[in-house]
Amino acid sequence: MSNEINKSEILFLYETSYNIPNGDPFTGEQRYDEETKKILVSDVRIKRFIRTYLEDVKNLSIYVSEKTGAGKTDSKNVLKWLAEHQPEDKKTTDIGEILKQQIDVRLFGGISTLKDDETSKIKVDGKSCTNGHVQFTGPVQFALLNPSLNEVDLRMHQNTTHFTSNENNAQGSIGTTTLVPYSVMQIHGWVNPKVADITGLSAEDLKLMYEGLWYGTSGEGSSFSRSKVGQNSILLVEIAYAESNKKIYGADRLISIKNKDNKKGENIRSMDDYDFDFTKLIALQNDDRIAKVRYYTEIPEIEKELNPKKNTKFEKMEL
Repeated sequence: MSNEINKSEILFLYETSYNIPNGDPFTGEQRYDEETKKILVSDVRIKRFIRTYLEDVKNLSIYVSEKTGAGKTDSKNVLKWLAEHQPEDKKTTDIGEILKQQIDVRLFGGISTLKDDETSKIKVDGKSCTNGHVQFTGPVQFALLNPSLNEVDLRMHQNTTHFTSNENNAQGSIGTTTLVPYSVMQIHGWVNPKVADITGLSAEDLKLMYEGLWYGTSGEGSSFSRSKVGQNSILLVEIAYAESNKKIYGADRLISIKNKDNKKGENIRSMDDYDFDFTKLIALQNDDRIAKVRYYTEIPEIEKELNPKKNTKFEKMEL
């Protein structure tokens, strides 16, 4: 249950290669900090990786979905659809409880702004629903914008489209966009057990989220697309605190990269061009504020450095 959840911080590293990790919704261009020359990935993009994986691969019910009911832009009909398609053993007329049946609400929160007359029109086995105006804060949050660990020079890419409406009428166009040649992304997140008690988040939910974060970013679900192919998960870290009022400073600066052969950050193109520096992360095993550091990786070199046999507070997690 949720009382098994520690107050924690999350670090998730993945690499991208010649793609668009997170385009601006208005321009389609990659989000970019011109002063630091680092690309940016939003929390919304990361949550979409997780949501789509949980829905498409794990077949779980999701509130913020393009497939549920009338789609994500019509929350009233989505709630109506969810109310009418509840599991038999969990049927309720309370809209708040219906929201909490959805794993993404338990993780990231959710809101319903139904008026009383709108709520009462939603029926469950002939009974009117109640509590239609409710809001849940998510116990799992990610930084609004997450910068890459390396600097990036964006590359312009041109592509053509060609359509034929009939054998005598064809037309095409040329479009340009910016690609990221290579980046090492670090996503920073937080888990709050007090808020988890309110949404009903369980340890199993959190495990599923980590699974969705790892696989949903590196080729499953919405990461399997033209603009996202070329991503690989590298390392997932959960830093669990010993007490709920404890906190370390600068968790997002515990991991850094050291470029090889005097290369600049914008010149690296693979993990062959740099090494990770986990010195500050490993030092957490000597910090009384930390209960344990759980991690997952599929890269032998990283596994060797973080191995619990030599790092007493470190523990390999299962996905």
